This record gives sequence, structure tokens and C-alpha cells, in this order.
Amino acid sequence: MSAARIPGIRKTVRQFAVAIAACTAVAGGAALVAAPDDTAPTAPSAVADGQDNGWPVPPPSPAPTVD
Repeated sequence: MSAARIPGIRKTVRQFAVAIAACTAVAGGAALVAAPDDTAPTAPSAVADGQDNGWPVPPPSPAPTVD
């Protein structure tokens, strides 16, 4: 590899890095614009403290007897 090719490679890498940064910024801005403004919490699918969350619950089965 000659010394004359090194600056060309560096320029290409720098331009590629700038392009990636620009695309990331544009994608981030688009995500912020497209994000819903609704801040209401969604209903949990499971409740950690065991409260009833409206799901059907199977009846408890009788305890097995030990003979």
C-alpha cells in the first residue's frame, strides 16, 4: 500500500462516519416526532402484589389427602 492511498482511505472513513452520525440524528428526530404524546400508563398484564387484575382465575383444587 502506498503512502498516497492513506489520505484517501482516511477521507472515506471520515465521510462514512459523518454520514452515520447524520443518519442517526435524522432517525432519532423522526422517532421523537412519530412517538405518541399519550403519557397514560398502560394496563399491566400481571400484577406483582397479587391483586386481581380482572383475569379469569381457575377455582382452587382440593388439597390431596395423604393415606
